Amino acid sequence: MMAYDLKLKRVCDYIQQHLDEPLNLQRLSEIAGLSRFHFHRIFYAHLGINVMKYTQMLRLKRASFQLVFNHELKIIDIAFNSGFDSPEAFTRAFKRSFDQTPSAFRTEPNWQNWHTKFVYFTPKSELDMNVNIIERPLEKIAYISHLGSPEKVFETAAKFIEWRKRTGLSPVRKSATYGIPFSDPEQTPEQEFRFDIAGSIDKPFAQKDDGIKIGEIPAGRYAMIRHLGSHDQIRESVYFLFRNWLPEQQEQAGDYPVFFHYHNFVHEVNEADLITDIYLLLK
Repeated sequence: MMAYDLKLKRVCDYIQQHLDEPLNLQRLSEIAGLSRFHFHRIFYAHLGINVMKYTQMLRLKRASFQLVFNHELKIIDIAFNSGFDSPEAFTRAFKRSFDQTPSAFRTEPNWQNWHTKFVYFTPKSELDMNVNIIERPLEKIAYISHLGSPEKVFETAAKFIEWRKRTGLSPVRKSATYGIPFSDPEQTPEQEFRFDIAGSIDKPFAQKDDGIKIGEIPAGRYAMIRHLGSHDQIRESVYFLFRNWLPEQQEQAGDYPVFFHYHNFVHEVNEADLITDIYLLLK
């Protein structure tokens, strides 16, 4: 990686890990090891966004997930948690960024428009990942299939969360939560993209017409790596398995999609604290 990439990655990681704390240009330039005068210019030149706007967008991103996936959390509390002095200031910033007020976004989020607001470049980490081979038993799951635009996956996720809460089946605190992409969204036509959102179950249930089905994750030997941090960079970890690890092994990929086991969730922790295990079935 280039020298500036390493410095800026260190700053971006620090910001993500300290969203609940006051952050200023002086402190962030010290983290980067650059003078304050040069730091903000270098940050903008590499990421395409100034550092304080980047910080605000990360806070508003977290707020977006809290609005949609945690209805128990009041908007006023989300505003203060996002570093704003008042709900009014939060509402103005949120609407300016996403073209919806927080209350409108909570009721009917426009995820496609939301995704267009995060177009800046984020420095990538150097991948030095440990791959473990483990045996997994067959696991029964409840799942819902998202078909279509990858930018609308959160809409389908919200339906699955609501089903879990309403039925008490596959309770989130006692069950595993999975994401199962059937293809790379960047390599697949939008109309052909499929992503299943799933939760483990310990007994079958009557399937209705709500889109929730019963399936299974097959037993077998799996290569597993742990991805730490934002799901936005998870494809780099997947590619590491296929591009770096698999060619060096006497192994072949099995007939099941790579899938993700989410240990925590974007509306509960900062993106920097997300933990996701990635599984690849082996023949």
